[in-house]
Amino acid sequence: MTFPEVRNWNLVVAKPNEAGEPDFFIGDKPEAVVDQPGIVEGAWYWRVDDGHSAETPGSIATTMNNATRNGSTFGIVRFPANSAGKLDAASTGAHKETGHQGDAAMHATDTIDYEVVLSGKIDLELPGGKKHTLVPGDLLVLAGVPHAWKNPYDEDCTFLAVTVGYNS
Repeated sequence: MTFPEVRNWNLVVAKPNEAGEPDFFIGDKPEAVVDQPGIVEGAWYWRVDDGHSAETPGSIATTMNNATRNGSTFGIVRFPANSAGKLDAASTGAHKETGHQGDAAMHATDTIDYEVVLSGKIDLELPGGKKHTLVPGDLLVLAGVPHAWKNPYDEDCTFLAVTVGYNS
């Protein structure tokens, strides 16, 4: 299955309009994008800050930072084929800790992440050399631990990502 580039997904939000009535909001193309050719591509489409409610359901994301405390982000991430070992997590500026155990790709966040692999496969590495290969249909809950994404395979890996900020 082929998916659109990370910037070309269609965001549809069902939320109250200015009159308070349920309505559809069709999102613009994302403003919050990371694009490091051959390394990683990502786009946050939606962001909630300062708590979740129907009255303040969030808005189009304007930064690639992960969710803040009591907030969330929603988007698409793609690691190109054979991009393993190329990511320097510090260059994205969105992590609380980077370069864990001397690996530039190893990073941690103050979030609980829910991710669904849509296509391709990717290795999720944890400190101490622990590795798990994720494939389409895998559901991942990533609970703030240091980790690195590595795609040594011959196809891109695309996944849906939701980050939820927690009290640290």
